[in-house]
Amino acid sequence: MSPLLRNPWLLTAVAVLVAAPARAQDQTPEIGERVALALSSAQSAQGRADNEELARALGIIERSGARPLDGWQGVDPVPEWRALVPNGKAPLRGSPLGPGYRTGKAQPGTSDSFEQVFLSGRKASIALSTPGDTPVTLQVLDAERRPVCTIADARRACRWIPLFTQRYVIEVRNGGNRAAEYFLVVE
Repeated sequence: MSPLLRNPWLLTAVAVLVAAPARAQDQTPEIGERVALALSSAQSAQGRADNEELARALGIIERSGARPLDGWQGVDPVPEWRALVPNGKAPLRGSPLGPGYRTGKAQPGTSDSFEQVFLSGRKASIALSTPGDTPVTLQVLDAERRPVCTIADARRACRWIPLFTQRYVIEVRNGGNRAAEYFLVVE
C-alpha cells in the first residue's frame, strides 16, 4: 500500500494542495464561473426588464451547454428567461454536455447543501454567484466530511482534482442577516 494511502494527514495535505487554484497567474474565469455570473446577471436583468442584458446572459448560459443538475428538484429559471427575450434575439442552444447548474436560497444563519459525485483524476470545479453579491460561503466536503475547499470571498469558485471517485457535499452557508438567493454551477 502506498504511504499516501496509509497516512490520512498526508492525504489531507495533498488534497489541500490539489485544491489550490490551478492558475495562479491566469485570472480568466473558467466556464463554470462565467455561467454562475451569467445566471445572476440574467435574474437581475429580468428584474429590471433589461432584455438586451438578459439576452447576453442567456447567450453565455446557452453557449456553455449548461443544464440543470441531475436529480435537482428546484425550478429552472432559464426557460422563463428564454420566453422573455423577444424573437430574433434568443440565443441558440449549445452543447448538452456543458456544466450543470442549480438555484437555491439560504435563510440568514442557515445553509443549503447537496451531494455530487466527482471522478478521480478529473478536474472538478464549483462556481457560485449571488444576485447583488450577497455574502455567502461555499464549502466542499469529501466523503469523510473533511473540507476540500472553502470560499468566503469575492472569488467564489472551488477547483480541485479528486484523488478518489466519491460523493462530495456541497454547502452554501448564509452568515448574513437576509435571505441569500444563489446560483451554483458544477463542472
